[in-house]
Parts: sequence; C-alpha cells; structure tokens
Amino acid sequence: MQLQFACALAGALVIGATGAANACQPGDARLAGHYYLSGVMEVGSELLLKKDGSFEFALAYGANDQYGKGCWVRKGPTVEVIPAGRSSASTHHTPDDRGFSGLVLTVSGSSLIWDINGSGHKGRFEK
Repeated sequence: MQLQFACALAGALVIGATGAANACQPGDARLAGHYYLSGVMEVGSELLLKKDGSFEFALAYGANDQYGKGCWVRKGPTVEVIPAGRSSASTHHTPDDRGFSGLVLTVSGSSLIWDINGSGHKGRFEK
C-alpha cells in the first residue's frame, strides 16, 4: 500500500513538474503570427509564434527534417526561440543539424532575420 502511494506521488510530481516547465510567458503580440522562411536555397521552413509565448517550428532541407516546440521571448532587438527542455536558444543552429536546438532571430520591421550560425548568410522569416 505504501509503495503504491509513493509511486502515485512520484508520478504526480513528475506530471506537475512537466506542466510547470512547459509554461510560457505571453510574447510580444506584435510579433505573434505565422512566418515562412525565404532567402535560403533548398530550405523550407515555417515558424508559428503564438501570443501565449509558445511556438512551433518546422524545417525541411533535403532528407533532413527538423521540428520543435517550446517558448519564445523577445529580448531587445532579438527573438529567442527556445525548444522545450532547453534554457536558451542556440546561436549556432543550421539547416544541416540533426534535431532542433533553437534560434536567435533579429527583428527587422515585420520580419525576423536568421543569421545562420553567425556566417553572414541570412534567411528572412516573413508573415
């Protein structure tokens, strides 16, 4: 009986911790929306920034597909797209990477600029 209670309590704590870790703070409503990547040859990508601060990301580059969900936050002139389970976004993410480690994008009018791995090669996410 005590073992069952201990297992149930541990399960409830894990579920509660998971729910708390996935909570996002509301994002800048002006940036929320559905974006499509342009300017990067042979790469298709979409980014959905939701008003509640959550996001969904998808990218296809040849046989490499990436998908991510998590939270986004505006920090001055940038937007950090942070996958669930990470505390920060990668500044070195590329279309070649296996998996999604996040993005740091620069706000430019109504677009978001992705300086891919700091290389100077830039893509533009546009609504």
